[in-house]
Order: sequence, then C-alpha cells, then structure tokens
Amino acid sequence: APRPPVLNGSLWVLAGDPLAVTCGARSHPAPIVTVARGRRVVATAVYEPQVTLEVAAAAPEDAGEYLCRAENQHGESSLAFN
Repeated sequence: APRPPVLNGSLWVLAGDPLAVTCGARSHPAPIVTVARGRRVVATAVYEPQVTLEVAAAAPEDAGEYLCRAENQHGESSLAFN
C-alpha cells in the first residue's frame, strides 16, 4: 500500500494570492494521487508520485478541509488538510 501522503509544508494564504499545494506519496507500483474537497476531486496525478493543487487567486470559499489520497492495487492511505 502507498505510504502516508505528505504535503509540501504548511503555509498561509491571503485572499487574492496564488496558491500551490503539493501532496505526494511513495509506493510500488506508483500510486494514483488525488486531492478532493468533499466529494469533488480537484487535482489528480495518475501513476505519478505527487499532485499539485493550484489556485490562481485564493478566495474565502476555497477555505475548508481537503483530502489527499494515494491508492494502488495494494491499498490506500490519505491525509486531510485545511
């Protein structure tokens, strides 16, 4: 199963600022890594070690909980972040 995902560190973003959050996980075979907000997938990387969620100009409605999930045929692991 994939190792637990990790983020590119913690950061604060002000409204109107650009945002890029990278989430990655290691596994063999390579995982499918997704970032979702609720049931909506907002970024996906297929058979890549990481995915980057990019927002051109952050807005208050972008706040909330997101879930980074890594999965392959051996299992899955995930990490929630705000």
